[in-house]
Amino acid sequence: MTTTASELGLEALEVNAPNPDDLTLWSVTTIIGVLDKPALLYWAAEQTANAAIDSAATWQAMADDEGRDAAVKWLRDARFRRPKTRLSDAALGTVIHKVCETYALTGTKPGKDFAAQLISDAGGPQVDVTEETEVVGRSLNQFDDWLHRFTPAYQATEVCVYSPTYGYAGQCDAFLTIDGVRFIADYKSTRNPRNASGYMKKPYPEQVGLQLAAYRNAEFAAVWRPRRFEKMRRRYYLLGVDERELAVRVPEVDTGLVIQITPESCESYPIRCDEEVHTAFLYAL
Repeated sequence: MTTTASELGLEALEVNAPNPDDLTLWSVTTIIGVLDKPALLYWAAEQTANAAIDSAATWQAMADDEGRDAAVKWLRDARFRRPKTRLSDAALGTVIHKVCETYALTGTKPGKDFAAQLISDAGGPQVDVTEETEVVGRSLNQFDDWLHRFTPAYQATEVCVYSPTYGYAGQCDAFLTIDGVRFIADYKSTRNPRNASGYMKKPYPEQVGLQLAAYRNAEFAAVWRPRRFEKMRRRYYLLGVDERELAVRVPEVDTGLVIQITPESCESYPIRCDEEVHTAFLYAL
């Protein structure tokens, strides 16, 4: 595993609003959010069903004290809540991403203290750090096995790319090479590696293909700390005049790669992200 430190990207800085001379660009993942995702509908219904069964006394008492509408709202919003002792799926994914990226770039496996601090920062004092560290550690071990199987050479990670032409931007997880093939890569992680039928989950190629095609076909890559903000659950990236002058071209690649990391496995899936797929992304845009 190798990398060039001068080419590494930086984590995005969250800001409150754009500056007057900024271009405001849609986040790629926000754009892809317009697609129909039937699996999310099933997942949301399952969260409500779990809340109805596991917390029957809670919503029944709420219905008695505050009325039916309050109880319905509480059940409806179950998908936005998480067990108090656990990280949200998004926060857990961020932590797993960080420890795996750190290992890939440094060659030194992060210790439990490193993971525990990330978990504590992400989840607050109520999170069961010991339990969540175990989940992260198992996922890191699976990623370690993948690294030894494929021995990728990393050229860059956390690279923010911009397309002023089409008005979008996003954070690319990695550019890496395996056996001479240049990949633009995206990490996906999940706490529960199996679906309801017991089979191992796989990434959704349609969605991640559009995502990687958008990144691959963007014009510019940041060599500074990118800025972004959220409004109404939508994410935007900002590009100033001075930043645009500093930008470099997005590295050339041969194809895309999804690296799916779970506590039970880590597998990689080559994904098409060519011009035809980019055209499909532009229809979503």
